[in-house]
Amino acid sequence: MSEPARWAFAYARQADVDLRAWELCEECPEAVAASCHKLLFLQMACEKLCKARLIHGGTAPELLQSSHGYIANPLPVVIRQQIVFMKRDVGGMQGVLSLVRHLAEEIEVLSPSIRRDGRRPDNCEYPWAAGDRVVSPLDWNFHPLRLCGVPAGRTFIKLLRGVIDRTLAELGALT
Repeated sequence: MSEPARWAFAYARQADVDLRAWELCEECPEAVAASCHKLLFLQMACEKLCKARLIHGGTAPELLQSSHGYIANPLPVVIRQQIVFMKRDVGGMQGVLSLVRHLAEEIEVLSPSIRRDGRRPDNCEYPWAAGDRVVSPLDWNFHPLRLCGVPAGRTFIKLLRGVIDRTLAELGALT
């Protein structure tokens, strides 16, 4: 296995574990401290999956290691590729793909390092200043969590699981 393939496989394995934590939170919500923790698992799974797919597609691993901003653009492409791989009608999935584009942007800003030029300090990991007060992620109502609960959002999570499983199989075959 080449050095980039090892990086891609490692990212894919970590994405799998992060999404499994999300899935566990879905199955046993009482086991989760707060919704911000659940979203942290989703953000990490999406970021690592996107990095795995980018490296598998030829991007040098070292180019991806200094930023968390690798979800908004690649994730809709990755999900669309999964729909095609499953031989589903892409035209019939436009509602899901539209939600995925919006959700990918929202998931990316869950990382505290992605602030959209200071306009989005909310994140699922650390408190932030809002005027003269300090806001904790524990007290914030995160938009992506609501989006994941609608039918297209649940389809997105299933597609995400599918692409992680497929990526692990593809990269595992290289070992």
